[in-house]
Amino acid sequence: MTQERINEQSDEQLLISVIEGDHSAFKILFYKYYKPLVHYALIRIHSLETSRDLVQELFYRVWLNRKNLDAGKSIKAYLYKSLTNQIINQVNLSSSRARGLDDMEEGKQLSKVNEIEFKLDFKTALERLPEKIKSVYILSRLEGYKYAEIAEICSISVKAVEKRMSRAFTLLKKTFEKNY
Repeated sequence: MTQERINEQSDEQLLISVIEGDHSAFKILFYKYYKPLVHYALIRIHSLETSRDLVQELFYRVWLNRKNLDAGKSIKAYLYKSLTNQIINQVNLSSSRARGLDDMEEGKQLSKVNEIEFKLDFKTALERLPEKIKSVYILSRLEGYKYAEIAEICSISVKAVEKRMSRAFTLLKKTFEKNY
């Protein structure tokens, strides 16, 4: 597929055609976003094979659920947000990657047993956060996104990101004030 052919149609036109079941429009959409999405995932999860799998799964779901897509919304934003959610789920499944805990532990010298307990308590507390607050916290603290990037990914304002982060800190602090 040539780059000229890919760039001929706007995202809006492609999305409308995909919703209508046009295979060639879907193929163009795939070629347009496959490499950038794989790169986006690769930066976050550091596995080319997993990144490719996640992006292929994303496009598979897009095709299966094409009738539910909103032609008035940005397909690019939808693809990146959906992929981000898949990455978050992937990271949550791989519990061996407990990154970001160092932020919470700074300045504390915990014994090995207390450290393990702390990590389990933190993971439990994180899982108990409301979904919107948890996803913003994970994007910020575990994935390293800036508030403006999170706002774009989640389709919310920067102010909303700030409020959700503040709420996450408050809820996590309450959990750990009792135990530590």
